[in-house]
Amino acid sequence: MIKATRSIVLLIACCTLFALPAIAQTTGSIAGTISDEKGAVIPGATVTVRNIATNETRTARTDDEGRYRVANMPVGEYEVTVEGSGFAKYVRTGISLVLNQAAIVDVEMKAAGVQEVVNVTENASLLNTTTAEVSTRFDSRRLSELPLSTTRSIYNVALSAPGISQVVTGQSQFASQIGFSANGGRVRSNNFMIDGQDNNDFGVAGATVGLNNPDLIQEVRLVTNQFTAEFGRNGSAVFNAITKSGSNQFHGSAFWFHNDNLLNACSNLDKNAGFCLEPGSPGFKSEKRPFRIENQAGFNWWPPTFTSIR
Repeated sequence: MIKATRSIVLLIACCTLFALPAIAQTTGSIAGTISDEKGAVIPGATVTVRNIATNETRTARTDDEGRYRVANMPVGEYEVTVEGSGFAKYVRTGISLVLNQAAIVDVEMKAAGVQEVVNVTENASLLNTTTAEVSTRFDSRRLSELPLSTTRSIYNVALSAPGISQVVTGQSQFASQIGFSANGGRVRSNNFMIDGQDNNDFGVAGATVGLNNPDLIQEVRLVTNQFTAEFGRNGSAVFNAITKSGSNQFHGSAFWFHNDNLLNACSNLDKNAGFCLEPGSPGFKSEKRPFRIENQAGFNWWPPTFTSIR
């Protein structure tokens, strides 16, 4: 009985150990310093961080230097509330936490009696001042509005990031879904992840799971240099995608994607195949573009999570 109990405890510990890196790769953190109007730090203040979509709350207390940090927070909209003895309650909204962001939210408290509650609406700066990471972020709006070529593959957004170059056709067999070089690195040196889980094709290179529905993805962060220790495996680039999650409300979307030959210009490959040529030209097949009709329709639906509804 004791041996079985020890085995169960060991199994739980191992699962927790392997889950911690995945949590770090799909979340962000909120940190800052609490001070008064004269710049003196306030130790022991209570900081409450609330997720607007789910009402999930996390609480922290400032240390002797007035600092606080709330880690492993899912991406989304947040409200930060600060309370301290002798000071008016401080409420800050409009904070959008993005993937892998270390959001800095510094607070200046006012003396109680001057004002009961101080309300501020301001986002945290997206400027990364905590790590040397070099990355490009694609939020849901950019994913829905940027051209994703005819396949609607999310991986194609990587080609618009600085330092990324697409491999030539002769190397395409070495990568699944997409093949690109980051800062001159090898195609096999890219690391693909979905919600913190490994998404690498072990047979060749590239990604295993295709992502052809932009409405499904919340955010993509492409790290091309100086990524932190939470990312391992490969040393060239990290393609980290996270999917949308539920909230306390039903939400969803519907889409219809249409493409045909009239919406596409003739490429050099089409001309080499005999299309878009004048009659009598070498290899002539047709003056028109290659025939193509494509329609994709679907919908996404996220049920409520009912997390700490109030």
